[in-house]
Amino acid sequence: MDRATIAISLFLLTAPLSALLVWKSIAIGGKLGVVNRPSERGIGSSNVPRIGGIPVLVAFLVGIAASFSFDIVRFPSEVERIALLCMSGAVIAILMLADDAIGLSARAKLGIQFAVAALIVLPRLRGSLHGISIDQFNIPVAGQVTLPIAVAIPFTILWFVAMMNTLNWADGIDGFAASITLVAAAILFLHTYFWPGGNPQFTISILPLVLAAAMIGFLPFNWDPARITLGDSGSNFLGLMLAGISIIGGAKLATALLVLGLPLLDAAFVITWRGLNRKPIAGADMSHLHHRLIRRGWSQSQVVLTVSSVSLCFGLLALVLPNREAKLMAMAVLFGLLALTAKQLRAGARPSRANQNR
Repeated sequence: MDRATIAISLFLLTAPLSALLVWKSIAIGGKLGVVNRPSERGIGSSNVPRIGGIPVLVAFLVGIAASFSFDIVRFPSEVERIALLCMSGAVIAILMLADDAIGLSARAKLGIQFAVAALIVLPRLRGSLHGISIDQFNIPVAGQVTLPIAVAIPFTILWFVAMMNTLNWADGIDGFAASITLVAAAILFLHTYFWPGGNPQFTISILPLVLAAAMIGFLPFNWDPARITLGDSGSNFLGLMLAGISIIGGAKLATALLVLGLPLLDAAFVITWRGLNRKPIAGADMSHLHHRLIRRGWSQSQVVLTVSSVSLCFGLLALVLPNREAKLMAMAVLFGLLALTAKQLRAGARPSRANQNR
């Protein structure tokens, strides 16, 4: 069986399975009382089941397991890394389900994120063929930079934690986290299946393919108004998967940074703003870009479609730009776009002097 047929078969298995499991989970979540609590943000669907991450996880794992039934040659180290990523994804989803059910403190959730990230990265201490870590990457002018293991391990752990929190914060409105995950997974699939400028990595491309298929099955139920949400179990699972897929089997960090640049930069801006204003870093407020846009009158669907479209455009640029310098320029444009948008939104949110004097 050729590669295209295998890819189509896995997609046609995973997407309908995800949709079926998500549909069945709506009633289960309601009966168990695992539903969205009223949010102080006042955005996103309340009192709807928040266990969407579990059926998405199951569909993803079934799709990956099914891929091993095909005649696909994989290196032992690759099999170990795929197993490690899947196992860690299951662990983070199950542990974060406790937060969806009973609520955990921000410190406890951060501790879980670091522990699960360490579970993926620390096997690297056994040797270069073990664990998943960012050992080297390319930067403009300097070229390839190789990190010593003492730097690579904490740097990679922070990458995983940052991605989990980015997707978790993006899940504040209906369809947002699922949509940007779908776009990112599609771009990463194209990158690894065709690998512009290099050799394809078909066995690695199966990971983003199956993740995208699981999102396609989930998203119709999560679109505004959502019938089910990812919950912390789902958003952390998605962040973990994207972080791992972007570095497993060869670094694709530039592609991931461009396609996810807007939500990542927004998260960085919010963390900086909270730090400067002495607010809790992990606290809940209305400082994210999507919150600001909604306060300006945008609907949730408009926000999701706009940000997803920007992510798609920059993701496609990552595939076609000829060199590192061009990608750095694209990142600078993305940074400037977000900074300008945030500045305009803040200016529009300021009350006039007349209103201040009332």
